[in-house]
Amino acid sequence: MCRLQDNIVHFVSVCTNNYADHLLGKLIEVLGCNEIKNGYGHLQSKLNFPFDLEYFIFEIFEEAYTCEFKSSDLINALQVAEKMAKYQISSQPRISFVWTGPNFERNLVQYNTYDTVKQLIDSANEEIFIVGYNFSFRDDAMRELLRSIENAADRKCRINLIVNTEERNFNEIMNNWNKEPYLLNIYSWVGSSASDYTSLHAKLIIIDQTKMLLTSANFSFHGFMKNIETGVVIENHQVTRDIWKQYQSLLRNNQMKKIY
Repeated sequence: MCRLQDNIVHFVSVCTNNYADHLLGKLIEVLGCNEIKNGYGHLQSKLNFPFDLEYFIFEIFEEAYTCEFKSSDLINALQVAEKMAKYQISSQPRISFVWTGPNFERNLVQYNTYDTVKQLIDSANEEIFIVGYNFSFRDDAMRELLRSIENAADRKCRINLIVNTEERNFNEIMNNWNKEPYLLNIYSWVGSSASDYTSLHAKLIIIDQTKMLLTSANFSFHGFMKNIETGVVIENHQVTRDIWKQYQSLLRNNQMKKIY
């Protein structure tokens, strides 16, 4: 039984990690109409799997027959293993390359900056936390991002923005904000008289304390679409919450003041 379970887990892991979920679905569909006792050879032509996966399936069928599994038993085992594999993948830390600029090697660039920011904002369920040096909403594309933030506020997400100390940043945001002002929290970098740190120059977006975009791009049309900018999206990693906590520490220690 242990060997059968190991083979099932291994087979499902290969399928899910290599984006071959459709092959697993095909196997389950064929099993639903055929019994294990008829042997794998009876199903081989119907499945027509790649050789490496075919070997796994052959071993699974042999072990399942020995353990007196019915097709329904094997289907259940495959579905449980699939759920476990997908959960494991979804909870693994992931780092993805994000880029604004010319792209001559398409297999290198995973995501462009603007679409990544839009997707992150649209995925928020609890909080959008944005830190930026410069904000501009003069272009329609940037105002569309602000509309996405407003939609998140309608979903009861907390919206927290930390910006560099420049009044035009505050005005640029509030002049384009179409919802009630209380739905948006804007904080400004203050520092202290004893501080050697002269400005807030970081650019990042943290979503629900689980996903973060670190980028060189300002929150502007040129930053997201016209300059050459580089960033990474980090998912399911402790560093995201650590960075969020670091900014909370600045807030608690009066290094920021609430503007709106």
